[in-house]
Amino acid sequence: MKEMTISADRNMIVSKIDRKIFNVQQDIMAQTGTVTDVLQNIPAVTVDMDGNVSLRGSGNVTILINGRPSAMAGTASLEQMPASLIERIEVITNPSAKYRPDGTAGIINIVLKKNRKAGFNGSLGGNIGNNDRYTTNLQLNLNTGKVNIYGSYGFRKDYRWRCGDLNSQTIDTTNHQSTYLYQHSEQYSRPVSNLATLGADWNIGDRDVTGISGTLNYREFSRQSIAYNQYKNDSLHPIEEFTRDQNGPDYETSVGANAYYEHTFNREKEHKLRADFVFQYDDEHENYTYKTVYTLPLYPNAMDYNYNHILDKKLNLALTYSRPLWKDASLEAGYDGNMEIADQDFLVQNYDNEQGKWITDSTLTNHYTGNQTVHAVFATLSYTIKKFSFMAGLRPELALLNLDFITRDTCVRQTYFAVYPTLHLSLASGKNEWQLNYSRRVNRPRPEDMNPVPEYRDPRNFWVGNPNLKPEDIHSFEFGYAVKSEHVTLIPSVFYRYRLNGITTVTYNKNDSVLITTMENLAHDQSAGIDFSGNAQVAKILSMNFSASGYYNEIDASNIGYSSNKATLSWNAKLNASLSITKSTMLQVNGQYRSSVLTPQGMRYPTWVVNLGFRQDFFKKKLSMLITVSDLFNSSASKSTINTPILVQESLRRRDGPVIYGGFVFNFSTISKKEKDVKFEFDNSMER
Repeated sequence: MKEMTISADRNMIVSKIDRKIFNVQQDIMAQTGTVTDVLQNIPAVTVDMDGNVSLRGSGNVTILINGRPSAMAGTASLEQMPASLIERIEVITNPSAKYRPDGTAGIINIVLKKNRKAGFNGSLGGNIGNNDRYTTNLQLNLNTGKVNIYGSYGFRKDYRWRCGDLNSQTIDTTNHQSTYLYQHSEQYSRPVSNLATLGADWNIGDRDVTGISGTLNYREFSRQSIAYNQYKNDSLHPIEEFTRDQNGPDYETSVGANAYYEHTFNREKEHKLRADFVFQYDDEHENYTYKTVYTLPLYPNAMDYNYNHILDKKLNLALTYSRPLWKDASLEAGYDGNMEIADQDFLVQNYDNEQGKWITDSTLTNHYTGNQTVHAVFATLSYTIKKFSFMAGLRPELALLNLDFITRDTCVRQTYFAVYPTLHLSLASGKNEWQLNYSRRVNRPRPEDMNPVPEYRDPRNFWVGNPNLKPEDIHSFEFGYAVKSEHVTLIPSVFYRYRLNGITTVTYNKNDSVLITTMENLAHDQSAGIDFSGNAQVAKILSMNFSASGYYNEIDASNIGYSSNKATLSWNAKLNASLSITKSTMLQVNGQYRSSVLTPQGMRYPTWVVNLGFRQDFFKKKLSMLITVSDLFNSSASKSTINTPILVQESLRRRDGPVIYGGFVFNFSTISKKEKDVKFEFDNSMER
């Protein structure tokens, strides 16, 4: 036998005791879009038009890259990161004690490709889109058996247009007079992103392996916006009209370094010790110039300048020891230390027409530093008896937070200690599996959410942080069921979350026309829901992935002025259908609907979107031609309301659509003579 090739496609959805794994290799949008485009197709995950990610209705979700915190996990990075770099996405709604308990809804772990095929291989792709959009990506891998070297480079040039309309009524409760605002805004931006990775793994011997990798992500934004504002008095007569222009660049550089060492004590590789070190550095510069032109009354034109320099450093050291205890039982324990150092220097200047120079505004200029250190130890015991699996863990954490608001000469010192238990139960019977999970979680406020120095968005709207914010405390329960047959996989689950001190955004009026937006802790809230996801194969030519999620949310906001609880039902549904017209031709359609969502002061209206993808393969899939259309019907929009005794507001924001891409993917490989004897490419999903 000179050569043998064994190949198979991954299952699209794989359910494990503590996570659901979604393999995105067959998603055509993953070849031309960004990470956020792919996340929109994952069950229970929603992404709004600004790229903010939610899981099961909660925006407090932790994003990991390859199982670790990363500077690339921010909204701006995910919107620019090429989706073609993704191997799979893991949704962990109740993580084990090994993982940090941060985030209300759980963890979304984005696993990037790391080819391990023998020899030299790689892929090259490129796409051209409407409105001067471009993407390219190159992935290379060399595996000699002892050493595996891999690298990638992705370039993306995007175009974004946003427009918005806002109508609001601000009510002065002392004299019952109202001020009305109409605002129309448009924003144009041209994001450019460069993402490079390089790494190597070395099998030192039969029982030792080590590796090092690095990432470099450079992003540049060129933004322009204009907003027209008209204020009217209680008699609906115009009292003020002005336009506010924004112009300026935004630069961000993210650098990451990862290193690991793993020693195996036995041949079965079940008894091992592993050390991981992660360093992340994020440096962002924002330079914005604003011009305010008044038409009523005839005030002089005003100019102001904002410069924001943000430095963020993250260090992570993890030691993990795992070993079997007795037959079908194992222990995993270790230490997980995390340190985050933040430094933000915000400069505000106003142009003095009389002096002909810029004057620093000391009331708005501010500088703060933050240092948060979390020390944690964890232990997880796993046991399997026949078809029953059990995994229980404990994670004590000590968190130390130091914030220095240098401009205000004030500081915040907080210390948190808590124990976070986890429990995962699983029972399998034939093609059926039942799961019951519990975890306690935490969501700590970000330093910028606690900054008391105001930041003006325009003369009548400003943002200010709340230094008295408390961490959220979350208790999460989940019961799931999975049934698998030859052509159909169904995974329904129900969940319940109880949250204390929930952090939310609240808008108040400072006076009859000036609004303040800040962060507050809710007394408590609770939510429950059901997820239903699955896939089906019809006659070998039609593959469907579908999901539906329904949520019930009840909010107690009595501590911020609301006398009664607010409750609502919301739901979303997704469908991804792939039609294999021939063995080398595929047409893909995916659509999603998101119902109205409750907010503490109002609601967000429903949204829906439909996307198309087409792929034609040549030369046994070595070359593929791609066409994708995002937001086919230009339906993507965000509409929300606020309805309080002092503020009634309705806003609508839209984005450009549809977005069209056309491009190619070329796969290549070379294998040595020794490696040609038997070649295995069985591509099944397994956790590494």
